[in-house]
Amino acid sequence: MRNILVCTTSMVLLSFAPASAQQAISTPILQSDENFRDLAGISAGNGGTGFVDTTSNNGVMRTGVFYRSEALSQLNPADWATLSMLHIGLDIDLRTNSEITGPASLPFSPNAGIDILPIGTNYTWVNIYGTISPPSTSTSTPPVTDKASAVTYMKTTYQNFVTDPVQRAAFHTVLIDLANEADPALYHCSGGKDRTGWTSMLLQSIAGVSPTTIMQDYLASNNYMAASIAQILKDYPGEVYKVMLGVRRGFLQAGLDQVIASYGSLNAYLIQGLGLTQADIYVLRAKMVYYSTLPGQSGLAGNAASGAAFLNALQNSPLSGHYTSYNYYLQSAIDMGTLGGVETQVGGQVHADAVSYLLRQPLWVDGAIAPYTSGRDLDVGQTRIWLAGLGGYFGSDGRTGFASSTERSAGTVMGGTYRIGDQASAYLGLGNILGSVGSAGASADVNTALATIGGRYGFSTLEAGPYVAARANVGWVDYQSKRALGGGLGTTQGNTKGAVYGGGADVGDVIRLAPFIITPQLGVRVTQVTLGSFDESGSELALGVNRIKHTSSNVLADLDVSLDPQKLDDWTIAPSVAVGYEQALGNPQVESTGTLYGFNVSQYSAYDSQYLMKVGLAVTAQHGAFTVKAAVNAVYAAETSSGINAQLSIGYKF
Repeated sequence: MRNILVCTTSMVLLSFAPASAQQAISTPILQSDENFRDLAGISAGNGGTGFVDTTSNNGVMRTGVFYRSEALSQLNPADWATLSMLHIGLDIDLRTNSEITGPASLPFSPNAGIDILPIGTNYTWVNIYGTISPPSTSTSTPPVTDKASAVTYMKTTYQNFVTDPVQRAAFHTVLIDLANEADPALYHCSGGKDRTGWTSMLLQSIAGVSPTTIMQDYLASNNYMAASIAQILKDYPGEVYKVMLGVRRGFLQAGLDQVIASYGSLNAYLIQGLGLTQADIYVLRAKMVYYSTLPGQSGLAGNAASGAAFLNALQNSPLSGHYTSYNYYLQSAIDMGTLGGVETQVGGQVHADAVSYLLRQPLWVDGAIAPYTSGRDLDVGQTRIWLAGLGGYFGSDGRTGFASSTERSAGTVMGGTYRIGDQASAYLGLGNILGSVGSAGASADVNTALATIGGRYGFSTLEAGPYVAARANVGWVDYQSKRALGGGLGTTQGNTKGAVYGGGADVGDVIRLAPFIITPQLGVRVTQVTLGSFDESGSELALGVNRIKHTSSNVLADLDVSLDPQKLDDWTIAPSVAVGYEQALGNPQVESTGTLYGFNVSQYSAYDSQYLMKVGLAVTAQHGAFTVKAAVNAVYAAETSSGINAQLSIGYKF
């Protein structure tokens, strides 16, 4: 049976457990309502497989959604108690006035009377025929007098389901009532075979059940009601009664043939004849069918596979089987045979990419302020104040299952460096970096206010020889994201705060080989980024994004080669070249996780390189106490990530 998850918002919504093609039909057998059964399938003892019916597009019918039966007027206490346990929310009575008011009589009205409603069941009356009584057999054309005329009467009954506007309007009402019912629903006529059988055929066709199975399930009424039919025929023998008390393949086929004759297809009959919208059809189908595999899902990898699995899981959320954007998107995607790229956009890869960007931010900041932090060209007791501007681009290519990402940043850092003594210096800087990250149809503004502090100690002097250096930094992050989901699912917005903590230590050597100054350096840098949890808004698929925390540890190797300053009028000019290599000690890929209705979706950053290389050219110009430096750097990581950044800085010493 269907598992029910109650979610209280402004109304009670239901979530269905996934169905399986091997899920057995366990509908209870009722002694006082022989033709009661689950629309999802027929028990083996009554001509079915004993399992739920399969549908097109790898779907299976859900149990416990829609039940069909004969009238509930004769329920005994035990069967009433059994039905009450099924939590049926709606009983749709398809009978005429006389079939309800009675009196009960054989052979055609054994179930006349008012329905005995299970606990918690609401009753609605939809008179399919729209008349006081069912169409008369004595005034029909021809009158029912023998087997042949009885067969004609029954075929005409089914044809009228298609041609009679009153009956079409009634079937419209039935299907809309079923679409809008949040709880399990039951529908019935008198014997549960003709009006109920046609309704069941419509629902099964919407679900995508095969025509062969639909006919088999329709004919199962003969098995379910075999005992009562046999009992009536004992008292009312004859071919006329035998025809009219059961169902035959030709009855349903007559109605189906009329559908083709009048509308060309069953779908046209549903839309043009019954007035259903595509949204109505999609709501009904989602209520009835679970798709174990979505279009293209089995061939996906990475973030796309995770997104598709998330979209699949949401079939069992309150978004499915209701008039929601998600429901319309998913059902239309099933019809079109493609998820339309939503699988890459729904999970929020941009959140992981943003944290990945923040983990590399110290690399750019350290490079921008490096010309001023050593203090080696200051006299003891001197201070230099400096302002460094930086900007750059870094991109990671898309690959199977992962969308490409882009990072753009620009900012300034200002600070001061003090020469403590012949062997030591210290610096302090404050800055602000404006960043923008884009991936998978989403963008994020990542703005960081930062502080950095550090120092250097030379074992002989700062100007030459070996040295050690250390630094620490902290950043306060303001994060805002915007994600276009595609598929008519809207755009999400989110914002939160975060922090960047980091530090590093280096050992190096300043080697003077005139006219060059060569500075090799080895070091380590550790950076931890935390992005607080937040709830997105703006779409049904807005996520509750979990807190992201990632620590990156890198081993660094750098080499800087510069020329001794050359005189140019009143300026001195010193060009330099720098190369660097970083090796990640752990997993460089960042994971983000979002949640919706208890279902998680994880995404990983596009950046996934264990190493990063950089090469840069710089020119330093000095005029008295003023220093100006310009630099450009190319960055390369594995075969998928690369970028370029530039720095321009000025300093003044006193």
